[in-house]
Amino acid sequence: MKAYRALVTALWRSQRREPVGLFFAFAFAPALVLILGLIFGNEPRPEFGGRGMLDSGLPGFASLVLAMTGVLQVPVSLLTLRDTGALRRLELTPLRRSTFVAATLTVNFLVGMVGMVAALLVGVVVFQVALPSTVLGVLLACAFGLVVFLALGFALAGLYPSVGAATGIGNVLMILLMLTSGAWTPIAVLPEGVRRVFAYSPVRWFVELVQPLWDGGATSARPLLLLAGLLVVSALVGRLLFRWEPTR
Repeated sequence: MKAYRALVTALWRSQRREPVGLFFAFAFAPALVLILGLIFGNEPRPEFGGRGMLDSGLPGFASLVLAMTGVLQVPVSLLTLRDTGALRRLELTPLRRSTFVAATLTVNFLVGMVGMVAALLVGVVVFQVALPSTVLGVLLACAFGLVVFLALGFALAGLYPSVGAATGIGNVLMILLMLTSGAWTPIAVLPEGVRRVFAYSPVRWFVELVQPLWDGGATSARPLLLLAGLLVVSALVGRLLFRWEPTR
């Protein structure tokens, strides 16, 4: 436990030295909610089913944190530690791999949850989006989605060959996932073929899980099962491909 706490502190300090990464983790989603809300407002519109832009899709903005965390931030930070030899030095200590993984997940989970909750709070406080009747359910769904994407980040860190590849491919994947979130364009107004493609997006699964809870209804089993399947596969791949040092 002492090693875990010390590593959590060290990893947090390491993240603080990367202000750009912290900004995107903490502030990007809430800042986007604020900017788009100020530009477009939250008045009822036909394209949003007679609701405001934020009323109809606020969880879509929170899902942007998942995209950034899972496909970009976690893989880049892990590969940076590996390529600089930091992981190799940790391997030479009595530190267990499980302790390192737990500490890394803890830091990124806390940062991601703050970013997601902040995005939701901006919509509620600034633009009077109604709070859901099941706040706890929404928070639990957000936490589950974040765990899934953290596992995905570990899997991608094992698949990416270098920090450069993680940055380049990760940015492309992040943009694609963000486009499927529904934060930019109402899914209902998109062509049927595009909606079918979006149905394969993990971010879309998360929104389909959280949006009904936010609207006060019950979520379906489909997105929950899909995310659970992704969690299992990602965890297995991440475990199999985890390396303390770069491949030679």
